[in-house]
Amino acid sequence: MRYSLNYLRRDYLPNFALKFNLTNATLSAFGLLVAIALPALTPAKADVSQTERPNFLVILADDLGWADLGVMGSQIRTPNLDALAARGMLMSNFYVAPTCAPTRAMLLTGLSSHEAGLGTQHQQQAESQKGAIAYGGQLHDGVVTLSEALGDSGYQTMISGKWHIGHDDTQAPHRRGFQRSFILREGGASHFEDMLEINPVELPFYFEDGQPVEKLPAGFYSTTNYTDKMLEFLDQRDRSKPFFSYLAYTAPHDPLQVPDDWLEAYRGVFDAGPEAVRARRMVALRDKGLFPEGADIPPPLALPPLVPGRKKPWSERSSEERRIDARPVEIYAAMVEILDLNIGRVLDYLATQGELDNTYVIFMSDNGASAVTPLNYPGTSREWLHTERKMDPSDAGRMGSHTFISAEWAAVLNGPNRLFKAMITEGGIRTPLIIAGPRVPAGRIAHAPGHVSDIAPSLYQLANIDAATLPLYADKPKPRGISLVPLWQGAQNAPRPPIVMELFGNMMVRDGDWKLLRLLPPFSTGDPELFDLKSDPGETIDLVETHPEIATRLLADYDKFAEQVGVIAPAPPLERSIRGVYVGKCGWDCEARFLLIEILIHSVGRWVFLALVLGFVASIVGFGIRLVRRRRQVIAIGGDAR
Repeated sequence: MRYSLNYLRRDYLPNFALKFNLTNATLSAFGLLVAIALPALTPAKADVSQTERPNFLVILADDLGWADLGVMGSQIRTPNLDALAARGMLMSNFYVAPTCAPTRAMLLTGLSSHEAGLGTQHQQQAESQKGAIAYGGQLHDGVVTLSEALGDSGYQTMISGKWHIGHDDTQAPHRRGFQRSFILREGGASHFEDMLEINPVELPFYFEDGQPVEKLPAGFYSTTNYTDKMLEFLDQRDRSKPFFSYLAYTAPHDPLQVPDDWLEAYRGVFDAGPEAVRARRMVALRDKGLFPEGADIPPPLALPPLVPGRKKPWSERSSEERRIDARPVEIYAAMVEILDLNIGRVLDYLATQGELDNTYVIFMSDNGASAVTPLNYPGTSREWLHTERKMDPSDAGRMGSHTFISAEWAAVLNGPNRLFKAMITEGGIRTPLIIAGPRVPAGRIAHAPGHVSDIAPSLYQLANIDAATLPLYADKPKPRGISLVPLWQGAQNAPRPPIVMELFGNMMVRDGDWKLLRLLPPFSTGDPELFDLKSDPGETIDLVETHPEIATRLLADYDKFAEQVGVIAPAPPLERSIRGVYVGKCGWDCEARFLLIEILIHSVGRWVFLALVLGFVASIVGFGIRLVRRRRQVIAIGGDAR
């Protein structure tokens, strides 16, 4: 089947967005104001027959910031996702894991990441965790996947995009319930046909229906081609059966890359700098009721002056420095718009097939915006990066380059949320979730907390599947998440069990408006912190000393969770080199700075350094004392002290 290539035009707006009369300009200016008006303008649809089981389309973005969609007040054009939110519901407090693979495991099992085998990322196990099933870095046969349960119940199941939860063939999609599949097995790669690896120890492999794909087609671009494959699978399916479609994009994960036609799409949009752009987003978020008036936002992560590559304030940078520093976020924004356009293609297809009204469409990200640099990846050295990749700013966004988001811009993409990907703070684990489908009230914003492990039990309820009686679950754990269907169908916020997560030795518990977390150095102290997220969603005021009884209760919730799922503290603790924050070439002075920082970071190193300094000072003082004594002796005998 051939599809129109109109979507490649930057002025193209798919029919899905147009049918809601939502243009780019309207969406950017008014966001959900238009969404709220839609129910009055659009005739109500009849309920889908209870005997007609719904379809499911789950769309996952990769490293998308919480504040990046137009519906959230962003400058990035996302008309199709904005229209989807207008047609359905936006969940503003939805939680995922701090990194991608644990999120994907929880999504497809309804379990904790530990129970699913992804207590940590592949190749990131501490010595104490090696050999444990909970930390195998992939799914295992002791759990049931959403695709297996739906497939066993008569659904057609298909995936296109990133897998990242099974490096062995036994845990590949075609072995875990997906009847059709086109996947990148690893966590990231070039977005083009060159198939370049994201790091030297994780070579990318593509598979279609379990068979290796040796070469990608000319002109391959990840977001576009993952969409092409999903449309192909949808077109070839048995129309008499419902479907479960899992579209797992790799955008906007680094390397930030776009086709040449998109390189200038956002030129100049972010020239005002991160502080000004973030302030504009905060005005929009407050206007939409997504951030409380009077609440503080956390400052962006500031590096100490000693760190090489530390940035001056935006106003003090030269025009050339500002141009270079804004370029990555321009590429990132173009990637997000391309993502939106391709989502529009799928929604258009379902609409033309008459199936959109009976399809639940769920969109979210796997974690918050990333501030990870290429040097944070396993096995990546500065020499390898500058030899194997185009790191000149003039090549940003092109094939062969590795462009990435800096910490100062990650703070913008996450809006008011603290820190970024890999952190247990709101910036790492909070994503907007959009749900649209039968009986989902249009234009509603739900502030009730939800969790990625809730997706599987929710889809089971909508498909009339009872995990307790399904033979697949006979000797395997049932989902620990709860069904969100009552919320999705208009119920008011209902009490739920605490949301508990752990990754890399960091932990969090959210119960109602309260959140307890523990974040290890260097990003925090490793001591428990307590926040009231209703009044302080930016996590700026630690209340652990003023409400010790709440902290104690939430710590008990975590201890219970840790025992149930088999949490193993990383020992020795996982550490990332401070050298990764600067990806430029490093001379002797740069290396000396990093060496000094590494000494000061480690407690033993600090004492050794202090001892050396004190020893040096003592020797200087001793030498001075000896000189003074000698001078006095010479004077005493009438000699010349010169």
